[in-house]
Amino acid sequence: MKLAWLTDLHLNFLNKNERIGFYQTIISAKINAVLISGDSAEATSICDILKEMAYQIEKPIYFVLGNHDYYKKSVAYVRTEIVALSKMNTLLKWLPYSGIHELETGTLLVGTDGFADGRYGNYEKDPVSLNDSILIAELYQEKLLSRFHLQHKMQQLADNDAAQLYRDLQIGLHTYNPKRIIILTHVPPFPELCIYQGRQTDSDFLPFFSSKATGDVLLAIAHNYPSVEFYTFCGHTHNYAHAQLIPNLTVTAGAAEYYFPTIQKIISISSWGITKNDSPQN
Repeated sequence: MKLAWLTDLHLNFLNKNERIGFYQTIISAKINAVLISGDSAEATSICDILKEMAYQIEKPIYFVLGNHDYYKKSVAYVRTEIVALSKMNTLLKWLPYSGIHELETGTLLVGTDGFADGRYGNYEKDPVSLNDSILIAELYQEKLLSRFHLQHKMQQLADNDAAQLYRDLQIGLHTYNPKRIIILTHVPPFPELCIYQGRQTDSDFLPFFSSKATGDVLLAIAHNYPSVEFYTFCGHTHNYAHAQLIPNLTVTAGAAEYYFPTIQKIISISSWGITKNDSPQN
């Protein structure tokens, strides 16, 4: 089985002909399914673009949402729309809703959106403010109250997503007894994955570029199941990074550039395990 891993596509920045050209690249890769680790578009266009992609490539699309996918609407609104879309289109599978997927015998796929939670870095003295707190309704409402309220809301969203991921991982492990699990999330779960211009992101940006809640779940599960391999794929930073946190847990963040969507990796799954090849465009 061959999977195309994509992240931070921001397809709303392209016109339809440009998007169709990108879809043709995916089709040419002769894959069985697509994985997307967030930021496909924005809230006003995400459903239409996902439907367009599914119609063009005619393959299952397993995805999570990124922060940009919520821009200009609320988290609650977008998730309601995405659930409705997932019910209508069998090719579109939002992982927090569709749950656990057995891709091949011994290989599971799960995912969660994963919000930045302000727990790494120095949030209290941080001068940075990102568009999330202006363009995502719930975050904007809390920012109007105070910076403390904003942090609390970020952590609430992140913790809810981490709890959902923990439940799905536990169910998958107990139900399928897998050899390996692929995990999609958007925000990097560890500081080691937060890279900018070849260096780890400084403490000012770490609160907004990492989700400790997600990382804590991954470490706890991987420690408790040392015979299972966990492969996590994320995005958000637009810079490539790869880290092996413990022997059975690896995390890879994808590189991305606005206006130039690309296939990050072709992931091949067999009874022997998974292999990751560079994008055919690289």
